[in-house]
Amino acid sequence: MTEDFVEVGLTYSYRLLHPKLVAIIVACGQQGKPNPMAAAWVMPVSVNPPLIVVAISPKRYTFELIERTREFTVNIPSTDLIKETHYVGTVSGRSVDKVSRLGLKTIPAKRIKTPILADCTAALECEVYNMVEAGDHYLIVGKVLKAYVKKGVFDRTYNIRRFRPLLHLGGDNYTTTIEEVLKPEK
Repeated sequence: MTEDFVEVGLTYSYRLLHPKLVAIIVACGQQGKPNPMAAAWVMPVSVNPPLIVVAISPKRYTFELIERTREFTVNIPSTDLIKETHYVGTVSGRSVDKVSRLGLKTIPAKRIKTPILADCTAALECEVYNMVEAGDHYLIVGKVLKAYVKKGVFDRTYNIRRFRPLLHLGGDNYTTTIEEVLKPEK
């Protein structure tokens, strides 16, 4: 290595891959009570069939709910929901009804029982396609059954002048995009 680089401890090496788009994963508990959890380790893995993956620790309540119900929704918040997103990512739903506590509004999904968060900008309805153990997390592969986005913010890509995505840097640090779309020179 050259003198231009410094070594990063392995505990924080994953943060070199950040910022990451934050999603709120919702799974249902007993009596269909929705439980939201923030997650930045979410990405597409296949176009056909449409598959996404979310990495969740098996210690998390949301993991237990997804394992039991075999379904979940992926909800994409804007920067307007930073407080709520951080809360659902730091408080367990085992003892707190996070939806009621925060006054989050839900709307029914069309293909699954787990609801969508009404104030998020986009949402995916997913059924579990596969679950793979990966170190201290599981990779939960979800087959996307339905996808939704608020009017006026998406036409094959997000219109970042109309949608300010919440990006996670690590810990309680967040950022968002600039309003300029960058393209490589031809």
